[in-house]
Amino acid sequence: MSDATPLVGIDLGGTAIKAGAVAADGSILAERAHPTELERGPEAVAARIAELARDLGATDRVGLGVPGLVDRRRGAVPHCPNLAPLEGFPLRAAVARELGIDEAGVHIENDANVAALGEHWLGGAREERDVVVVTLGTGVGGGLILGGELYVGPGGLAGEIGHLCIDPAGPPCGCGGRGCVEAFASATAAARRAREAGLDGDLEQLAHRARATDGPERALFRHVGLDLGRGLALALVLLDVRAFLIGGGFGAALDVLRDGIVDGLIERSWGRDAADVRVLPATLGHRAGWIGAARLAATS
Repeated sequence: MSDATPLVGIDLGGTAIKAGAVAADGSILAERAHPTELERGPEAVAARIAELARDLGATDRVGLGVPGLVDRRRGAVPHCPNLAPLEGFPLRAAVARELGIDEAGVHIENDANVAALGEHWLGGAREERDVVVVTLGTGVGGGLILGGELYVGPGGLAGEIGHLCIDPAGPPCGCGGRGCVEAFASATAAARRAREAGLDGDLEQLAHRARATDGPERALFRHVGLDLGRGLALALVLLDVRAFLIGGGFGAALDVLRDGIVDGLIERSWGRDAADVRVLPATLGHRAGWIGAARLAATS
């Protein structure tokens, strides 16, 4: 692949496929989006991915981020609640066939991991060699950059911050466990906690009120941040990672979550103080996934 060949990345979501092309120097060349249209079946989704990739100039390789567990050997997604029709489908082979390229040219990775790659390449984690990237949305996703490289572990589970347990007696989590970070600090969990506290309005409205006055809304975001920080502290103690980048839709509330996050990190991290940790905002927004997928295609 020459320096002139664009790096093409695809971010496959439950409602939309986001895609884009990046030059080797990181310049954004083009960007596309299309409804996922899961109801048309997995073959149609693979065909749409290939069409977008071809339109963006992909020749012999493309990166693809997908939600859920990834079987890297088979190029499939065995567990993917938001894209259930694709579970077990040989996605890599189907996309390669539609593109007319070798299957080895289609690189598939979990969406939180490619978001971490994107933020580390062109976003808020550019200056960090070791960083935990967290995506706050319907769930809590995570990716690990260690020594400047994405680390997924031999089975691909590394970085699943959302499913670290911080309270075995806590609320049930979608993974089947109890008391996971996701059950306390996702946007879904924060909305539930708001209702339980008798607060009206969506999270964006509640965050606006939390910024304006020291009331129950600010207390809500502090407690959500505190629980997130307690989960992140497990990574700090285990890996000695000091930088944490927060993204995702709910990550827009970082300004009112930050104090709680830092306090949770310090509370559960023996021998640390606030000067030891950095809580950073993501900067790429909805582009992080496809930018990271493009980077994946370049480096795999």
